[in-house]
Amino acid sequence: MKVAKIVSFLVFVLLVINSLVFGSEGGGEHHGVTSAQLKNLFWFSLNFLALVLILYKFLKKPIVDMFRSRQESILKQYNELLEKKKEAEARYVELQEKIKNLEKEAEAIYQNYVEQGMKEKERIINEANIQAERIKQQAELYIQHELEKAKNMLREEVAGASVKLAEEILRKNIDEEDHRRIVKEFINEIKGRVLH
Repeated sequence: MKVAKIVSFLVFVLLVINSLVFGSEGGGEHHGVTSAQLKNLFWFSLNFLALVLILYKFLKKPIVDMFRSRQESILKQYNELLEKKKEAEARYVELQEKIKNLEKEAEAIYQNYVEQGMKEKERIINEANIQAERIKQQAELYIQHELEKAKNMLREEVAGASVKLAEEILRKNIDEEDHRRIVKEFINEIKGRVLH
């Protein structure tokens, strides 16, 4: 582990410093650093090493757990972002397909409306033709009725005229042969009017 290597390195440095401190006491030469200063450095280093070992022993697990938790959290967020990116890309592809198909759908809707319009036009024309035929039949029935009415009126007029003619004939003294001839002509005339 990295921490074990660091501790080993610090122990090695302390041993080197210790050998320099205790090895230089017997010589008596001083090069600017006194043996008291080197002893202080040794004890400070030893205290620091002890502190590092204590911190390592008690804080290793919480720090490792904290970093592991942070790493897992970052990985989770990263995976979520990757998932969202995939969803966004899929949605983008889907929207691109919809945009491509939008023109086809619009054309299909337009054609549908055109077809419905043509069907509605044909239906209106058929209804108009049926209505026109109905009006024509009603007009023919009305004309037929009026024709029968006119014929009846003509018959009544003819009958009235016949009665008047008969009265006139009776008033005039005509002989029987003239009478027959006039009646015959009159009947033929009435028959001709009725038949036409």
